[in-house]
Amino acid sequence: MIVVSSRDFRTNMMSYFTESNGDDFIVKTRDHGSFKVSIKPIKRNDAILSIPPEFRRDPYEISPSGDPFFADQRNIDMIEERLQKAESDGASSHEMLPNESLDEFLTRIAHELQG
Repeated sequence: MIVVSSRDFRTNMMSYFTESNGDDFIVKTRDHGSFKVSIKPIKRNDAILSIPPEFRRDPYEISPSGDPFFADQRNIDMIEERLQKAESDGASSHEMLPNESLDEFLTRIAHELQG
């Protein structure tokens, strides 16, 4: 097990994360004692497998990036419920136009809300 100072850890943090090969190491601080650090990379499948099977869905159906957030049907239901509530409360919604940049979208929405 490797023991490093907090200063060394801060300075070379990325190298400890990438080169640890899953090994634990100890970070010693002057004022707060020592801390055991375990590096275990989280894989996308780990996040999806932690969702109960009855709530799992293919995240690529909704998200082009396959974000694991969209692999949980409960999250999708929550979003749809909040959209319906906003619609029933009379809140307006805005969609980005094709090929519209975020800056253009925000400028357009600001003008719509003002006038």
